[in-house]
Formats: sequence, structure tokens, C-alpha cells
Amino acid sequence: MTTRLAVLLSGSHVADLERTRSGSVRLTYRSARSIDSTPLSLALPAGPGSFVGEAVERWLWGLLPESDDALAAVRRLYGADPRDPLSLLAVIGLDCAGAVQFCLPDDVSNVATRAALLEHATPASVEARLAQMRLDDAASWTMPEDHWSLGGTQQKLTLHRQGDRWFWPRGSAPSTHIVKPGVRTAQAQALIEHVTTRAAVLIGLSAAHTTYADFASERAIVSTRFDRRSDHDGVTRLHQEDLCQALGIREKYQEFGGPSARDVANLLRDRAATARQASANVAGFLDCLIFNTLVAAPDAHARNFAVLLDGDDVAFAPMYDVATGLAYRPSPGRSRVLSMSIGGTYDADLITADTWRSAAHDLAVSPDEVLTRVQAIGEALPAAFGTALSEVDDWDGSVTEVRDRLLPELDRRFVT
Repeated sequence: MTTRLAVLLSGSHVADLERTRSGSVRLTYRSARSIDSTPLSLALPAGPGSFVGEAVERWLWGLLPESDDALAAVRRLYGADPRDPLSLLAVIGLDCAGAVQFCLPDDVSNVATRAALLEHATPASVEARLAQMRLDDAASWTMPEDHWSLGGTQQKLTLHRQGDRWFWPRGSAPSTHIVKPGVRTAQAQALIEHVTTRAAVLIGLSAAHTTYADFASERAIVSTRFDRRSDHDGVTRLHQEDLCQALGIREKYQEFGGPSARDVANLLRDRAATARQASANVAGFLDCLIFNTLVAAPDAHARNFAVLLDGDDVAFAPMYDVATGLAYRPSPGRSRVLSMSIGGTYDADLITADTWRSAAHDLAVSPDEVLTRVQAIGEALPAAFGTALSEVDDWDGSVTEVRDRLLPELDRRFVT
């Protein structure tokens, strides 16, 4: 059993994790860490003293895959205990969300100083991994050289981009992009996620940069990581965490105890360093909430919202992992259920102006401001999705199929 890990942030050894005799996990910031430093988590502020138990484990589990199949694959590869976050992060914690890394205490110097190891990723090698994912739910973590970890349930792989070439990041090398083939049970899901994210950008919202890319015969959504900055000096990790981690809550769905829109808005307002940043944070979240609701995106829960952390600065991160549900017809008797309620309503098809007014009260913002943004974003959606779809090569007919399902529904809802 792994009992101790070093925690690095932006390449510096900032904290230590240890398993106590009672079995709890203790996190202790190192003595040189001041209260003005970037925290590992808003729920674990930097400073003297330790954090023990659930508060630490909630943050750690947020860095790890949620899929039991993925965790089982890590166990098969490395012998890690899928029930123990320390055991898991000891073997796949070298490249995580944000600027955090984990390693054994004796490996700190090597992890902090050694050059990045990159292996050229040919289209055929990426194609093979993507094809395997279509058959095997554990295929995201099937390479012995993979030591990265990302939260969520979707299958994914990470790549490093230099110029126009792709590389497999090995060891502690930072990835720059996340590649997902899409949810196997939802037709053309990766394409739909790309065009949804692209539509948000075209409307003027802050969202991750994505492409719908071909790797030989396989197609996938490729997301540029907003927690990485690439320049002539290389790749810099930027620290971030999702809002479940920031709030110290493990459950992501509001209906089952996860964060509400009010919880998120209060955090974004209260933890910002300035009043201007607080206003920008809440406005950004409001736009994301409106967009996700209007497109009936089913996974707009707190794990799919994030903040970027830099010292005491807390900035709402670009939108990510967003896919419209309007391209799919609900089963008879089923509704388009939201992960986060709007004014107490979870059914995307039952949201009215009064519902938005109630949501405005929850968020402590002007109802008129909310309704103005709802109208502006709604009116822009049909054209934005049409443009996003037109940008994708339709060599396999998938774009036409999605267009025929999605655009009439958008016109019905938003074209008067």
C-alpha cells in the first residue's frame, strides 16, 4: 500500500500526502508555503496545518477517472488499488488536470527537473487506440507508458502537440490536447460535442477550442487544454480545479446532493480577488448556464465547470464537455433532464421566463439581465450551429445526419 506521496504544483514540491494509522489521508503544505500562494484547491487553502480525511479524498478523487473499467485497467497495468487514491496517483499522477503532479518522495527531483519524454504519434497509432476504445471500455489506460489522469467517465487519451506533429507524452511530460472518440451509445456524440462547443465560441462565449479530427479512418473530438500554455519556451501547466473540488463536494448531480447554480455563483463571487473578477466570474457562469440549458445539454454539472487558480486570483474557466441533447429525441415518457436545476426545474423543455426569473433570484443577478442574455443566446443558436456543422468535412455523411436531426429542432425552438 502506498502510504506517502509528494505533491508538486507547477514543478515545485508544495505539499505531502500520507496515510495515517487510522487509514485517513492527511495533506500537509510544506512550511515555506504562504497563505498568498496558489492553493491546491479552494477547499484546501494554502497555509500552516494539515487537512485530514474526506476533504482531502474528495479533491483527490476529482483528479481520477470515474469509470470502474478505467480504474480496473490501472490495477491490471500497475497493481494499483482502485479503491485507494494514493495508490492510483502514485502510478498515474504525473500529468493531471491543472498544474498538480504526484510522485513518490524519492522521485521529486527527477519529476521536477527531467526533460519531457515524447514519442511521435503517427495517425495509425492514434487510430489504433481510438479503434480499441470502440471495443473496450478500459482502453483509455492500456499503455504501460501512460501516467496521466483525468476525471470523468468518457474514454479519452492525451496527446502533445508541437507544430503540426502529434506526440505521445511519456512519464511526466505534459499533454496539450485531449482526444475523445465519443460516447459509444450515443450516435455521433463526438461530432455533436464539437459542434456544440464550436457554436458557443461562434456566439462569443468562452469555451475550449476543439476540432473534429481524422486519425486515418477514425474520427474524434480534439480539445486544446486550457490548463496548458504553449510558447517558444515549451508547455507550462496552469492550475485549475472543477467546481465539485472547489466546493469540497464529491457528488456532481444537484438532484442527489451535488452543487446548485446558487452554490456555484456564491463561490465565484466570494472567492474572487476583486469585485471586477467576481462580476466577470458570475457573468461567465450565467452565460454557460443559459447556453447549456437552451441546448438541453444533459451533463452541465459542477464537475464540468472549473476555475483557474493563480495566487489569490480565481477565474471562471472556459466551458468544456458540453454537448447538446437536441440532436436526440427523448424516449416516450422521458424528458430532457438537466444536471443542474434552473429555478427549481430540471426539465429543459419546461423552462419559462418565470423559471429564469427564479434562477436570477438564486444567482443574485438582475432578472432583466438574465432574460436579455437568454434571448440573445437563443436567437444566435441556429446560425451558430449551422456554421459549426458547415466547417466539418462530411466525408462519412455524419454531418448531414446530425444537421438533419438538429437544425430543424433549433429552428422550431428559436426562430420566430
